[in-house]
Amino acid sequence: MPWSAPERGPSAGAIRGAWRILRFAFRVRHDPAPFCREVAGGVVRYLRSRGVEPRGLLVLDAGTGGGALAEAATAAGARVVGLDVADHRGPPIGRTAFVIGRVERLPFAGGAFDLALCSNVLEHVPDPWAMIEELERVCRPGGHVWISWTNWLSPLGGHEMSPFHYLGPTLGQRAYQAVRRRPPRWNRPGQTLFVTHVGPTLRRVRRGGFDVVDVAPRYWPSLRFLARIPGVREVAMWNCMVLLRRPEERSVRAGPGAGAATSTGGIPPA
Repeated sequence: MPWSAPERGPSAGAIRGAWRILRFAFRVRHDPAPFCREVAGGVVRYLRSRGVEPRGLLVLDAGTGGGALAEAATAAGARVVGLDVADHRGPPIGRTAFVIGRVERLPFAGGAFDLALCSNVLEHVPDPWAMIEELERVCRPGGHVWISWTNWLSPLGGHEMSPFHYLGPTLGQRAYQAVRRRPPRWNRPGQTLFVTHVGPTLRRVRRGGFDVVDVAPRYWPSLRFLARIPGVREVAMWNCMVLLRRPEERSVRAGPGAGAATSTGGIPPA
């Protein structure tokens, strides 16, 4: 399926939404809930704009983190299962069903979910292709996979190490430590942060047998034309999102996590 045609310029509502996200981002370390909720609500609005209505769907939020995306999908009428390596959800965020696990080895049967969401996890796993394969595996025929990540060459590609990441993972980390007198606390290149580019990721998803429904900058989807410009997209997209659809006829691959659980029936209730 071809990518959607470019939209007309950003609406006033889109501009206001981007401004709210920016304001909340400045306070995210002190009060993360408003930023996370604003961004999560944007994902639900985006999915609806592409014809994916969460209401009534069984949804996996893989790498749920603080749980804001799972909360937003639940508020939209979906039944949501969150998964992460540990439970990092804070008191302000509404709780959903939750499973301990890794995105690269999902403990669910093939085709178990109508919609698989994975927000800003791709750049934090050493094997991003295994992660993509697992998300595709647990998606039912006719279902969708949504993935977003912060591409390495974007201004925030190094996370708190930015802009030193433009010197490369090794030299950039040394420069950051020389200036800040300490290494990065949360995202260390080669340990919890890995170089992930837009171009190679798009080539991988095209080979996966899923239809590429849309590719766009997460915080400004109307500028999706940027995804078509090699080089420029690596810097200008900041955070890239991809929406995939599994064709009805595609068979389910038996992935590495398939033996850990045979259905979603054993998931604890929300």
